[in-house]
Amino acid sequence: MKKFILLILSVGLCFAELRVDTQEKKVDIGFFVGGGIGIGANAVQYNNVLHPNGGLYEQNQSFASFVASVKVGAYHYFNPTLGLRVYYNLDFNVLPLDEYTYNSGSFTPYIFSASHTINADVIYNVFSQNNIDVAVIGGIGLGALNGEAITKNESVYYKNPLSGDGFLDFEFRFNIGARAMFSKKYGVEFMAKLPVTPATMVIKDGNSNVKYSPYYFTIDFVMERF
Repeated sequence: MKKFILLILSVGLCFAELRVDTQEKKVDIGFFVGGGIGIGANAVQYNNVLHPNGGLYEQNQSFASFVASVKVGAYHYFNPTLGLRVYYNLDFNVLPLDEYTYNSGSFTPYIFSASHTINADVIYNVFSQNNIDVAVIGGIGLGALNGEAITKNESVYYKNPLSGDGFLDFEFRFNIGARAMFSKKYGVEFMAKLPVTPATMVIKDGNSNVKYSPYYFTIDFVMERF
């Protein structure tokens, strides 16, 4: 009788272990959406650019900007620890430059731009407990940066004639971040998107030009398994 009971328990344990092992190896595939806001750190180069009030602009400057981000794509978790996602990301950047006065008027130059990128990120969970998963994220993005230079005069916005039809440039960047997911469905991400391509030409007039490189830092809210 004891041997029979031990046999039953052994078989039960084998099935339990098999079930757990099957669950751990289950592949998790689906779609996700996300959106958020943040700030930009913009490196601006004024090359031989005359200031409206006389003299030349300081060549290398940095300016903060407002960033809005939207992304949509698919994910593939190979196991509870490691996953991969591929997605489209739009980062809209509003960059105000130094205000100046000219002929008793107040003017503020802006650069409005949008980054359209296809991204691939690796997701690695470093902590999982009580329906909370904390992960680090690393990946790359490839796409295009387009926009135009705008000048604000009081409450009127008009296109800078030196920007032509605007600008369009190739973009390649690294994505670095961290994420907390709740119940494996809702999450918040802190993302840094760092370009490695040369600065983009925004304005060109003879030997004078303005170039810039936007770095994005966003807080994004994401949803999976919907």
